[in-house]
Amino acid sequence: MTIDWNKIATETLPANCGWKGTYRVRYSEIGDNGKVMMSALADYMQDAAGWGARILKLAYDDTVDQGIAWVLARMVIHIRNYPGNGEDILVETWPSGVSRRVATRDFRLSNSKGEVIGVAQSFWVMFDLITRRAAQWPEWIEERLPDPPGPKLIEPSLRPAFTKDPLPIIDNITARPSDLDLYGHVNNVRMMQWVMGVAGHDGQPDFHPESLDIQFRTECRVHERVSIGYDNGFAAVTRKEDGTDLVRAHVVPFNQTASA
Repeated sequence: MTIDWNKIATETLPANCGWKGTYRVRYSEIGDNGKVMMSALADYMQDAAGWGARILKLAYDDTVDQGIAWVLARMVIHIRNYPGNGEDILVETWPSGVSRRVATRDFRLSNSKGEVIGVAQSFWVMFDLITRRAAQWPEWIEERLPDPPGPKLIEPSLRPAFTKDPLPIIDNITARPSDLDLYGHVNNVRMMQWVMGVAGHDGQPDFHPESLDIQFRTECRVHERVSIGYDNGFAAVTRKEDGTDLVRAHVVPFNQTASA
């Protein structure tokens, strides 16, 4: 996929469904190169998605009484430049469409000079908080979705790239209570950190890749033991008990993505 940064920069924040906010990079969010880590940027976008959903009355507080909530199924992130400690990042976001009961939300990240430094598209499904499975959409959900939605800034492939070869195990982790979010499972940003912790050369960390296409296939609960496998840009978080891949990801090192 070719990234057209000029097109991304010129799209207008939709008046009917757009939200924007500024986040300042904190010392705890930078890596050993002095730059903010991708997981921190994903955390900003997760927070922005919540605020964006709130203006549409589709946030957690609007759905939890019905026993349902949005969960992230996939996220595709491309970063052009990583800011440093103390720098401000403007995050703009809007819903960008629905297909087969999967809602997409796009993000545009800019630095204090107004330069676009990153773009992302996220894919969301409804989750039944009781059965812990995908939920049907009530009519009122569709009624509150914006019409029209905002533009899609990127066009990821419908099927994420992944290898058929077995992945060598690089690390083993047991999910801790501190890894959980308000849904009672390991937060997607934490699992993203697990993946990037082995995504560099020879299984070393790479917290500043150029792009990440990560698929969250099923939840990880507290005290579950998982293995982290990685080879040639492909990674998986696999539950040891039954061999189920909870997460699959494709990580591209910096300066390897085509741009227009």
